[in-house]
Amino acid sequence: MQIRTMRTTTTAIATLLAMVPFTSLHAHSLHADDRVYFASAAAEQSARDALGRQADVLQHAAGMAPAERFQQAETMEAQCLRHHSYLHLQAARNARDHRPAQALDQVMGLCSRIARTGRAALREAPADAAWAAPYAFLRTRAVKEAAAPANATLDEAVDALADPALDSFARLRGQILRTAAYPQVERDGRRWDTGRDRQALARHPDRALREAGWKGYWQGLQSRREPMASVLLGLVQVNDAASRLQGDGPAPARGYQHMGVEASTVDATLLAIELHAGDRSAYQDMLLRHAARAGIDAPQIWDTTVPDAGYAPPVLSLAQLRDTAADAMQHLGPAYVAELRALLDPASHRVDLATERGDRSQDAFPLNAPGTPAMLFVGVRSGDLESDVEIAHEAGHALHGEWMQRGHASPLQRNGSPWLTEAFAIYNELRFRDQLYQQAQDPRAKAYYLKSLLDDMVLQLFTSSEEAQLEQSIYRGVAAGTLGTADDLDELTGQVLARFGQQPERYPQLRNSWIAKRLMYDDPNYLVNYLYAGLLAVQLYVQDQRDPEGFRQRYLSVLGEGFDRAPNEQVAQLLGHTPDWTALVDADLQVFNQAVAQLQALHARIEVAQNLSAP
Repeated sequence: MQIRTMRTTTTAIATLLAMVPFTSLHAHSLHADDRVYFASAAAEQSARDALGRQADVLQHAAGMAPAERFQQAETMEAQCLRHHSYLHLQAARNARDHRPAQALDQVMGLCSRIARTGRAALREAPADAAWAAPYAFLRTRAVKEAAAPANATLDEAVDALADPALDSFARLRGQILRTAAYPQVERDGRRWDTGRDRQALARHPDRALREAGWKGYWQGLQSRREPMASVLLGLVQVNDAASRLQGDGPAPARGYQHMGVEASTVDATLLAIELHAGDRSAYQDMLLRHAARAGIDAPQIWDTTVPDAGYAPPVLSLAQLRDTAADAMQHLGPAYVAELRALLDPASHRVDLATERGDRSQDAFPLNAPGTPAMLFVGVRSGDLESDVEIAHEAGHALHGEWMQRGHASPLQRNGSPWLTEAFAIYNELRFRDQLYQQAQDPRAKAYYLKSLLDDMVLQLFTSSEEAQLEQSIYRGVAAGTLGTADDLDELTGQVLARFGQQPERYPQLRNSWIAKRLMYDDPNYLVNYLYAGLLAVQLYVQDQRDPEGFRQRYLSVLGEGFDRAPNEQVAQLLGHTPDWTALVDADLQVFNQAVAQLQALHARIEVAQNLSAP
């Protein structure tokens, strides 16, 4: 039930907002009406206490028919999800107040306990029980879950030791990075922090500041590489040992199994991406050539993060953001578009958003609970493109929940494979970028938005592959005894980056990338989910153009059913065929290369215009 923050592109999409304060343009905060969940905090706590007592009674009820027990578990799970949404919102509104966060942890445990009771009822049902037929996939999982472990006592002991240790490693990571020494840069009476102001420096029109910002950020990370190596290597050792002790084999393999993907499939997918590394290198070289033709002498990586001279990307008002997001999803039909508009309409009071952080969490996430309208929490809207893409992404998650409600999906089948869930939201963000590209008129604007779409595809396909292979390689290296220092991690990272079209020999700072991979510390072996989410999302982006009507029917059908089948079965329905992941790699890279060619043509138009206007 953990909500994860959307990843953003590793190279900041350029804007000139450093010169135009967002607070002066269209800026205002929104407050979601949490009374749709509970009238007050006291009412929520009272209802939560009562639900806990009801769950205890249900868990220990004797003689109750499985059908009735399951139905009660479904009802209670729906109520529990309402508590989860309410408390998640309160905890995010005030990150300094730990009481809602602690209550949220308790609710997550309660929801899990109710769900286990429901699965137990499914196991107890007769094999031919008609009422249980719609829950066949959940029942199969429940039966597998109940299979006697080799040593239940050992499993519990390992979890009791490993889980707190892993949590401590994750907290330690954050504490160490907060002490990183990022260089300060002074220019025109302003002091820049190359860590805190990284994004603003990346999009600054002053080339010297961009370079200082890029190098300063990596210098700051490197200042903590030794303690970070100790944390990462220790975490990997504990996590891998726990997985092996519990009979699941290496920790990465256990992660793949939870995804429903074989380790051999992951290896084949990574190799397929690696074979296209030249496509990524060609794209990067094209950006550098365009920068050179724009007059930048010997351009470097930090020169590819600003728009063409003379173009300042506009700051969208909330109404423009809503309209663009809605127009982007026209392929899915009027019902979906209407729901999206209602979600993002300030008059609906379904978005909780601020333009200054204050005590708010920097996170962004959807709020979904049966019987209530979907909502969004956005910690801070900065007003740049990536902030608006984040809203489009999270709106995709929210509409997924809305469609499960329309489809009467069981509350016990609303959470499933993370990579499939992420694919739906990434599809929305790709569509949002494409809509901005399609509606732009100025070639420089079209180039700006098309580059943002290409950078997103690079993130989904190449960066996800790098991260998956790097994490896998670190686990293998620790198990083999070949990794033991920060230098070892640097060398391994450089090898992996080079395989996927990066240039660690030209930019040695990139070898420190392992330090910045937050999810390797906070959620070990989760990163590989983004690879399959991205591969599928790019295909969804293509399919809705090739067969709009057929795609709409398939997509909305899968979106509304929840997770009542194996993920590969749902993907097969979405695509119209059984997924062949290596073939999807080739198909996605064909789409990528076509877009690169379109951007190259735009660059040519821009360069001609610049030459004509030159004195």
